[in-house]
Amino acid sequence: MRFREKITKAHRPVVVYEILPPRIIDGTIESYAERISTLLSQTHIDAINIPEVRAEETRGVRPVEERIRAEPREFGRLLQDSVGVEAIVNRVTVHETAKEQEKWFVTTYEEFGIENYILVGGESSGIDYPGPSIIESASIIEGINNERGSEIFFGGICLPSRKVESSRILKKARNGAEFFTTQILYDGGEICEMLGQYSKTCLDEGIEAKRVLLSFAPISNQKNVEFLKWLGVKIPIETEDYLLENLEETNARSMEVSMRIMEEILEYVTENNISVPLGLNIEHIMTYNFKTSVELLQSMSKRYRIFCMNSSQISN
Repeated sequence: MRFREKITKAHRPVVVYEILPPRIIDGTIESYAERISTLLSQTHIDAINIPEVRAEETRGVRPVEERIRAEPREFGRLLQDSVGVEAIVNRVTVHETAKEQEKWFVTTYEEFGIENYILVGGESSGIDYPGPSIIESASIIEGINNERGSEIFFGGICLPSRKVESSRILKKARNGAEFFTTQILYDGGEICEMLGQYSKTCLDEGIEAKRVLLSFAPISNQKNVEFLKWLGVKIPIETEDYLLENLEETNARSMEVSMRIMEEILEYVTENNISVPLGLNIEHIMTYNFKTSVELLQSMSKRYRIFCMNSSQISN
């Protein structure tokens, strides 16, 4: 079953693993892919999500050194071949012109064999970017699919901390986005509120909600916390203090917090009859977090699949 079919079957569990392309200094992407293949053989995933990280001035000074990395679509093609699961390539749409973006989509689909994308916009509405917005990029993709008979499948990003995010999701969905991944979650309140608002709007308008993939990642030290904050992740001060109180326990505590937040979300969704299909997107934020992220993937996936099974039985 293709990734697109899994995403659109509301009660089917969907688990994605997100990983940065390797730094060139770490060796060939082939050797990196082999390590990933070995580790991910321990559990099932439905796709590999490959982000495109661009450092914009609005974020301030990057807390960790930036290294040259392999191109996401090149890494994605290799992973599709070596790991045997589909790749999702993130694409920041605003930095190249519409014509350049169209060429990129066509080339990535036809020559790299990647059909799944997450469209990412600019970080500030106050910047005059040269490229198309998410909605404009969605229109470009629609044109490519219609003219070339291609099957480009795409989603978007959702930021629960942003005001009226449910309206943004709805607008993107109306323009072709089929799923959304959240920012990394270290707080459950805002994502529950967003899911509630989005669910209500969809029910009021008589439309089906698109799937939202809940993103989680382990933290092992202060540098991880600083990097996540630089990315815009909201970490409550009491949670940060708990995570960093004893550095020997930080990994375990971050997994504990992530499991607790997921449980809070699943409980909220169940008790409030939320109609939004959920999925998981587990990330590693540094190479040394990789093993811990796989452990988190296994633990969260097990609990999430039970939730999906129970939800399916209730709906039937």
